Amino acid sequence: MSAATSRRPVLLAPLRIEAAAARAGARGCQVERIGMGPARAKAAGSRLRELLPDGAPVAVLGFAGGLDSTDRAGDLVVATELFATDGSTPPTTLDTTLAETIAVFLARELGRVRMGPIACSPILIPASQMSKAIGDKAVACEMESAWLGPVTSGPFAVVRVIVDRPGRPLVSPFTVTGGIVAWRRLAYAAGAVATQLEQHK
Repeated sequence: MSAATSRRPVLLAPLRIEAAAARAGARGCQVERIGMGPARAKAAGSRLRELLPDGAPVAVLGFAGGLDSTDRAGDLVVATELFATDGSTPPTTLDTTLAETIAVFLARELGRVRMGPIACSPILIPASQMSKAIGDKAVACEMESAWLGPVTSGPFAVVRVIVDRPGRPLVSPFTVTGGIVAWRRLAYAAGAVATQLEQHK
């Protein structure tokens, strides 16, 4: 595999709908659907460590729950740290320079972007319950990234798009309308993140 090929970003998405958004927004990039939850994330991490070229740029893209009542569907979160809420895996600190570069670019194009820790829960729970449990320790919650492990020795980023927030039920009319907005922004973010990963040294 050539050096140029190995620099092409690999995008990881838990769900089929998230992978479709990544493919729509980052045409030509390799997109891998890793499945939902920690068990599938661990399995995907083991598989990818064997398959990815050395130093390949990798990003996790998908939806997330907001933890602040001011969060809106489509808000973007760029992770600076990943931690499992059950303590089953050590926290992971991400490349701050890369996170800042991605956040600045996305904010310029899409607005409402935050950087901060992302909490990873082993089970699906409402955002309001998660918010009460962890307070201000994280800016969003999801179910996979903390368990992927070091899938690459190259650039690694996690970007999530908010689909719900505290005070909203898991299923509501907001889930549908918010999901449409979030999907579109995730597709755009995928292309932007891929570009930034390719350029990152």
